[in-house]
Amino acid sequence: MATLFFIFILVTISLALLINQRETRRRLPPSPPRIPVLGNLLWITKPFAQLEPTIHHLRAKYGPIFTLYVGSRPVIFIIDGKQVHQSLIENGEVFADRPRPLSSSDLNTNLRSINNTPYGSLWRLLRRSLVSDVIQPCKAANSSTHVQRMALDILINGLKNEAKANGGVVIPVNIIEHCVSFLMTGLCFGVTLEEKVVDHIKNLQKELFSLVDKHFALNLLPKMALLLFWRRLGRLKQLLRAQEELLIPIIRARKQRDHNSHVISYVDSLLELRVPNGVGGTRELSEEDIVSFCSEFLDASIWSISSALEWILASLVKHQDIQEKLKKEIRGVVGDEKRQVDVDELQRMPYLKAVIFEGLRRHPPAHFVIPHRVKKDVLMDQHLIPKDTVVNFVVTSIGLDERVWEEPLEFRPERFMAGGEGEGVDVQCGKSEIKMMPFGAGRRMCPGSDLAMLQIQYLVANLINVMELKQVEGMEVDLSEEAEILIPMKYPFHARIKVTL
Repeated sequence: MATLFFIFILVTISLALLINQRETRRRLPPSPPRIPVLGNLLWITKPFAQLEPTIHHLRAKYGPIFTLYVGSRPVIFIIDGKQVHQSLIENGEVFADRPRPLSSSDLNTNLRSINNTPYGSLWRLLRRSLVSDVIQPCKAANSSTHVQRMALDILINGLKNEAKANGGVVIPVNIIEHCVSFLMTGLCFGVTLEEKVVDHIKNLQKELFSLVDKHFALNLLPKMALLLFWRRLGRLKQLLRAQEELLIPIIRARKQRDHNSHVISYVDSLLELRVPNGVGGTRELSEEDIVSFCSEFLDASIWSISSALEWILASLVKHQDIQEKLKKEIRGVVGDEKRQVDVDELQRMPYLKAVIFEGLRRHPPAHFVIPHRVKKDVLMDQHLIPKDTVVNFVVTSIGLDERVWEEPLEFRPERFMAGGEGEGVDVQCGKSEIKMMPFGAGRRMCPGSDLAMLQIQYLVANLINVMELKQVEGMEVDLSEEAEILIPMKYPFHARIKVTL
């Protein structure tokens, strides 16, 4: 009897679990058919270029919130502004966690970053150290004036030299990346590095970024990615060693700096930071920790700012009337003879800000935010999002929503001026609605959004103040996108430049 009773209990529990599992699946957002065990695995192994079209096809079929499976694990996509606001703003704390990252033992290295740190006290400590000590706009403006001007000189002189060598025609993309790399390494390390060192850092970061983010799976489910892309781990370890060999001497030199220096850098903040040691006390960050945080800072800033600048300048070349209107505003603030636009003068240029906003709306640097993970079960539009589920958000679906924006594919900065549908919209994402989110939204939005806006406005204003950028006959600007994690132009634009000051 005891055996029969045990079997009865076992069967009852199994049936209950099966019914509960089926009920959970029924309540999840809809999903396309999937293969047992493998789930929708085939979609995640496709080239990244095929991912976004697939996402938009699924939205048309299943609605703005749907599920894809990696094995038996659901990954939920939310691609409508209303649902994004509901999740990232109204339920911000629930959605603020990240998928579990690769542990240091998986790669025999340290991959610590603010983005990968679970939501909680340590994450708040790390983010506060970055925001309050380094990238608040007022501090960035006060401490980075010298490196800003040097970076601007690199941009303008680089364009002039290339134009002189090529009959007035330039392809700005490489000069933009070099300028931004110089600027952001200066803010990161507190010193202006030799340009060949900056290029070495930039090229190393680019290869690392490309290797880690080549497939979307690496951001969604790192443990699964470890199995799918294990052949790349050897090269990844080599690059990480090379990165430490390059950056650690710079960090050590900064540690021996004159502490009365007025220049604020990210490394300074990291050298002073103390984090929990796991046994009730605190510890300094290791040099490997600092390298990881610096690498994250450089990746997050260099490629996003460079991409935004390329798209904005290309749009100004394509739309000469907008470029002329912008130049008129700039000259109206600084005068016809002043060559340098100062940071405090940017606040009196609302059309400049509208141009930057429109560039970020139309061509956000990334089309997907870094995936989130929910901390507990949550209901959204009668759908269940279970605890620990990975959730992602498609940025372009919000910024190009025809229900929000009139003719959303058009480049029209006026929509952000008084009376336009974008009046009052901010990249920080308001509490009432989300119309665009080029830097993410909610508690995990990019902490450097204000710094990025400041640097983009500064470089665009100064460049347009001293130059005219015209289309090259037979080489018209093509605004096609290259499908990567951070979206560059598929065909880098050409321009004919004329120096006006």
